[in-house]
Amino acid sequence: MTTERAQELQVRITKEALALMVIHGESVSTAPSEEDVSVAHFEEAVTLIGKAWNLPAGDTTESLDLIEREKDVLRRIAAGESASHVLPESELPMNATGMETLDNVWDLFETAVQMDDREQRTAMFKLASELAECQNLLDWIEKTAAERKLPEIAAG
Repeated sequence: MTTERAQELQVRITKEALALMVIHGESVSTAPSEEDVSVAHFEEAVTLIGKAWNLPAGDTTESLDLIEREKDVLRRIAAGESASHVLPESELPMNATGMETLDNVWDLFETAVQMDDREQRTAMFKLASELAECQNLLDWIEKTAAERKLPEIAAG
């Protein structure tokens, strides 16, 4: 992966985190959790992408700052204040296409193989799996006539 593509991945994952917060609002947890809608693993991924591909620290900081600013917006909205999201919805992957999701998933896997630490690789895998699920990646895949005749199998 080129540095430019890694930077694009970092921005795309940041925007996925922002979209998650815009969609789920104050129900988004900022702590890592298996059960809650959580943005913490997106923040971890942004950091790990920067580390794996030796991206400038300023790029990573800028992405994390956007996420932090959106968290502040959510806190203000929850407190009854008027606040605008940090980016307009038109710039966020509110309903990513299959190709957009596949690009993210594939790039997260490519990033994972750059890492020596098993926990870091696992974090990339979990986020890739979550993106594939929440963006309904399987819905974008067309089945052949023979595949349509097969019974559905539950994923996961």
